[in-house]
Amino acid sequence: MSERAAVDRAIGLYFEGMNGNDAAVVALTDDVVFTGPMQPEPLTGEAAVRQHISEIAPFVARMDRKQTLIDGDQAAVVLEFEGLNGVVIEGVDLFRVRDGRICFNQSFFDTRPLLAGAR
Repeated sequence: MSERAAVDRAIGLYFEGMNGNDAAVVALTDDVVFTGPMQPEPLTGEAAVRQHISEIAPFVARMDRKQTLIDGDQAAVVLEFEGLNGVVIEGVDLFRVRDGRICFNQSFFDTRPLLAGAR
């Protein structure tokens, strides 16, 4: 499998896990790092990141890739997700993939619609 295909597949499994509420299908390295606008500190390690996915996935009605740009072992994904409360948010996730597994994920999105929908 080419590096590009491996990166695309790893990202596809991430979206599959989020949409299917199944953190177990997401391909993560042991030393994966996740950062995002709702995280005060980076999450480090497979167990911590998998736990985070399992905690947020139940609240995601859908998460769609709108555009994926892959360069070597890195990718930027423009995405749209909808919460169970109907709030739709656009964002960008940056990924780095090593040996077919996500080793880094940084999420960017405007938290205001999410917080307003929680009121």
